[in-house]
Amino acid sequence: MISDSIEFFNVAEIRGGVLYRFPLHVCDALQIPEFDAEGNFLRVHTGHRASARALYGAELRFVTEAKRLTVSLESDAPFSATAYNGDFQSAYLAQGAGKTEWKLEWRAALDGVAHTSENRFSKRVWRIAVSGDGNIRFGGIRTENGEAIRPPHTDEVPRFCLLAYGSSISQGVGALYPPLNYLNTAAQILGIDILNKALAGGCFCEKETVDYLCGETFDAVYLEPGTNIADRPLHVIEERVGSLIDTFCTKFPEKKIFVATPVCGLSDVSDTASDYRENFAKTRSVITAHAKKHANAVLLDGHEILKKHYYLSADLLHPSDFGHVRMGHDFAALIEPWLREEIAARGKRS
Repeated sequence: MISDSIEFFNVAEIRGGVLYRFPLHVCDALQIPEFDAEGNFLRVHTGHRASARALYGAELRFVTEAKRLTVSLESDAPFSATAYNGDFQSAYLAQGAGKTEWKLEWRAALDGVAHTSENRFSKRVWRIAVSGDGNIRFGGIRTENGEAIRPPHTDEVPRFCLLAYGSSISQGVGALYPPLNYLNTAAQILGIDILNKALAGGCFCEKETVDYLCGETFDAVYLEPGTNIADRPLHVIEERVGSLIDTFCTKFPEKKIFVATPVCGLSDVSDTASDYRENFAKTRSVITAHAKKHANAVLLDGHEILKKHYYLSADLLHPSDFGHVRMGHDFAALIEPWLREEIAARGKRS
């Protein structure tokens, strides 16, 4: 989205200055039935709507000749932000609820950095990466002497974008520093962009979500849909997860659709953890069966993404901060052979 001469990456909608990763009509449509142990309907679950309204993996991207600038941000809950000049980290902000005027400065040392030292982004691209659970409102950018700002040009940003949809694991829960979740780590290694639409407590594959995601701009897709839906009856998993895979694979036959089975965790690791062996077996069977139907689907073993038990946090479900970084390396290695030629054809910036 381009607004006020800024590219709002991974922002679908701006309402009253509040940045949303999903359109509000999609957030308001999220729901899934809950069942008891015998498979009897209990209620409709909508708790993941809050996660859809939260902001993760969003960036404000712009270029300016200004040496000093101020970014105005406000939130009703704590949030964090990281400023980059290209891929060079410039500043970090951990902010409580309220309004902040974040002052940033171009470092003179960057003037001498050659193009060959850049990776995904031109050093001239300011990137303000923002994450938080509350309503985060963007109040504008002021340059010191009124210098103009503009959106980045296509040759200043990555030329390949991977759309990701999954659970809290893929959203980045467990990574104490959001930019180092495993998908962001993989993007840095591969030199690509990640459009992260994963949903903590969600990924229930609602039709409204799938329709919205299919309307985004991307070059390949990564789906990690087998975790949170695993305790639903098989017919619900088949209807929702099966439809998710079939829809992407048939609508985009020329694109690679990576589909992961559940990652290692819970009763894979501990005899006293919740027993999810049977539940994860259900989602694994559905994911495998539907991925095998399509020539453009690439089935990924989730246990090859999270290879070591000690990559997990103490809940034995979410990766630790170290685990996210290691997973990013392993995930990049898994998908790179399938994307190598296309990325090369588009031309990495470096």
